[in-house]
Amino acid sequence: MANLQTNLTFQKSEPQSTKGMVATKDRLATQAGIDMLEAGGNAIDAAVAACLAIGVVEPESSGIGGGGYMVFQVGNEGGVIGFPMKGPLKGAPNMFELTGEASTEGFGWAGVKNDENIHGFKSIAVPGCLSGLYEAHKKFGKLPFKETIKPAITLAKNGFQPEWFSLYKLASMLPMLNRYSELGKTFLPNGNLNFAHMTNGENKLIQSDLAKTLIEIHDNGIDSFYRGDITKKIVEDIQENGGILNFDDFDQYKPFIWKGLEFKYRNKTLRVPPYASAGITSAMTLKILNNIDLKAFDHNSPEMLHYYIYAAKMAYADRFQYLADPEFTDVPWNGLVSDEYSKIRALEIKETAPNKFEFGNPWIQEGREPNTFADPSTPSPDNGTTHLAVIDGDGNAVSITNTIMSGFGSGIIPKGTGIVMNNGMMWYDPVPGRVNSVAPGKYPLNNMTPCLVLGDNGVEIAVGASGGRRITNCVTSLLVKMIDYNMNPQDAIDAPRIDCSSDFTDLTSGIDQNTINELIQKGHKINKLSDELLRSGINMFASPVAITRKNNQLRAGVDSFHTAYAQGLT
Repeated sequence: MANLQTNLTFQKSEPQSTKGMVATKDRLATQAGIDMLEAGGNAIDAAVAACLAIGVVEPESSGIGGGGYMVFQVGNEGGVIGFPMKGPLKGAPNMFELTGEASTEGFGWAGVKNDENIHGFKSIAVPGCLSGLYEAHKKFGKLPFKETIKPAITLAKNGFQPEWFSLYKLASMLPMLNRYSELGKTFLPNGNLNFAHMTNGENKLIQSDLAKTLIEIHDNGIDSFYRGDITKKIVEDIQENGGILNFDDFDQYKPFIWKGLEFKYRNKTLRVPPYASAGITSAMTLKILNNIDLKAFDHNSPEMLHYYIYAAKMAYADRFQYLADPEFTDVPWNGLVSDEYSKIRALEIKETAPNKFEFGNPWIQEGREPNTFADPSTPSPDNGTTHLAVIDGDGNAVSITNTIMSGFGSGIIPKGTGIVMNNGMMWYDPVPGRVNSVAPGKYPLNNMTPCLVLGDNGVEIAVGASGGRRITNCVTSLLVKMIDYNMNPQDAIDAPRIDCSSDFTDLTSGIDQNTINELIQKGHKINKLSDELLRSGINMFASPVAITRKNNQLRAGVDSFHTAYAQGLT
């Protein structure tokens, strides 16, 4: 995909195909997926191969040391496979010593001594990636699972030249690379980024230990990761350094298999992950907007943006108040996404936005009172996530979001494994007694929301994003652009952006000043980001991927501010 630069924006061309399409955050991972399609595999085979490969070529963001969700449609069977990171069985509400600071490092949590919830051995949660990918492949894959792991092995063993985005992340994470020896040894060989300048194919990033781990999984299956020699290496190193993950954590991990949270938006059926993800937040946003005729307004007009911001802010207010692992907290899941509650929330939209958006009372639509009650938690943002999408020539579709949390996760690579481990404990509120506090074996509230859109002729859109708390607004705004305003995926991604996940609403400069002035007059707190920030900041907004299917014609769009890459099968 060629890069085209205009005066103020970067754009990528939009590939098209009738035979299959793969879109990931790296050219090499996309090629791994295309290889599976060319070998006769389906969307599941391609997605698994691409997800395993992206963990090698984008190690700062994803990998088998993390977890995520897959939304799928294969033939007439569709659903969600959930493989999010899980809290250790020895986790406890008071496991982190608080410093007394109200908020640290922009994460929104109370301060923890030595930031042990953010990086280091205590920050590691149970990884679910391999378990989920294997389960999906076992149910729906066409090629042998061993074939899907081969591209990742080749990339780790033979090496590759990192793209500019990974080099940027490596350079920005130098303090962490220097702090943790195995991480530094792997990604700073000889103490510098000696693969940043390639000469005659030399100085590639080679991950020998990771290659050995992947070969072990290839030869002996995923049991080697969850209850074998790899498990032993991971657990022993973590426990020797004060971490709490143990063999039972790995042995007892099982992925979820759900029908998924399905809801109507306009005349489409949307499917997202249920429960303690951002799927329900996306659903709440769009279901409120279902009561508004957005097409009556121009795209990104003051009226359209007023309604979108209002709906997104109300959905976030409910998210922070109620959502948590349903095994530990009573949550009004049905009430939150009921048509009646969505209509009530839509009727609360006024001409002027309030200073603070309040949560509603979905317990009325739930038809009962809560069995338990806990104080709300404000979840933390992160920026170490990846997303990929695949639609094959038969219309089978996959949308995967996988993460190791923030850049390079915990910073920990257990000796001899090459696996960058997540810092999933950062997702928990370190203060006891709150809706998202730590508990043994608890799943934290996370920000992932991969989505499939289905119409009369099957899957029409596969979409998702990386980018922490900003994912939800990225996905829902893209869906509005593609469904309400009939935009092609690359045009939708490159259109001016908006994010409502903080106290302020962030806008790109592509939204004109008159519109911004009107939004301010309507009571919205607006933060206009400069072009310089967008060009150099990279993480100002979530990073999306989308594939559309119409009359068997596939089109793809990816983040133009990223090394993301889409390719169609020829």
